[in-house]
Amino acid sequence: MRSRFILILGLFLALSTSLYAQKESVGDKVNTALTKFDAAIKPDKTKRSSLETIFTDFYKAQEKLRDNIQGSSTPLAQGLQQDYQSVRKQNEGLFTERDDQLKKLLSADEYKKWKEEIEPSLRKGGKK
Repeated sequence: MRSRFILILGLFLALSTSLYAQKESVGDKVNTALTKFDAAIKPDKTKRSSLETIFTDFYKAQEKLRDNIQGSSTPLAQGLQQDYQSVRKQNEGLFTERDDQLKKLLSADEYKKWKEEIEPSLRKGGKK
């Protein structure tokens, strides 16, 4: 009886911690990006507000795209490569749109810092 209890408790803890640590929220991602911008270019309030809007829209669109992928019930063997290419193009479009908005908002030097310092540090494997 005691070993069953310990087994159930261990299983519960393992499942609850994996569910908790599964996904970073849009707000967390936006705050991370804004913190890196604050450190690199120190934007004024207006520019920071615009940056927040750009990144919120970008991460929400990415999340929506990801949810559509996970929610689709297409059979695995049917058009997997085509779906991958379609999603990849949509995701690239999101990046292009975000970068176009940033080009309009930031000066040339600030945009250069974005591309060379801030953007690489936001990638999962590129934390500096």
